[in-house]
Amino acid sequence: MKDKIYIDRIIKYAKKICRYMEEVDTFTDFENNDEKVDAVILNLEQIGETAKKLSDETKQIYNSIHWPSIIGLRNMISHEYEGIRLNIIYDIATANIPELLSNLNK
Repeated sequence: MKDKIYIDRIIKYAKKICRYMEEVDTFTDFENNDEKVDAVILNLEQIGETAKKLSDETKQIYNSIHWPSIIGLRNMISHEYEGIRLNIIYDIATANIPELLSNLNK
């Protein structure tokens, strides 16, 4: 039952990221908007933190999602915030997050 709550949270955070990125047309737009950068990074961290709590059984149900990468990103954000490469965050927000939503909504 808790895993359903966790999946719903991950979906909520992912939808927020998609909403934040709606008005961003290029990497430069993203890079130059501190509020968007901070909001996206915070929600990516929350996705990773929540993913850590999922049971192995639930991770198997969603086996097309690479959970270790999601959790690894969370660890990188938490421990090396100043060293984050924004081009990677941009790519994750524009490509991987919509894919994550699609996989979770199946």
